[in-house]
Amino acid sequence: MSRYYCPFCSSRYQFQKTRSDGVLICGLCGDPLVKKPLLISRRIFGVVAASAFLTPLLISIIFVLKNSTKEIQPRTSESLVLSTIDKSWEI
Repeated sequence: MSRYYCPFCSSRYQFQKTRSDGVLICGLCGDPLVKKPLLISRRIFGVVAASAFLTPLLISIIFVLKNSTKEIQPRTSESLVLSTIDKSWEI
């Protein structure tokens, strides 16, 4: 990914050339290329906004998966009777 771009030409068809004095120019229109900023404020804001909406979703998915792995045994009178009978045979 190039750090320089031509603001007038399409990004698909850009290629760079170097003039005799060392300045990078667009190969299509001949205008000097502009340096891209390292941090773009719109991208940072977009990442923060997306994480604000996706974090609760991810947390709820984690809790659902965590709860689904636990085996829930019903507490009915039959299960209590069977558990006491099983314990009486162990003695």
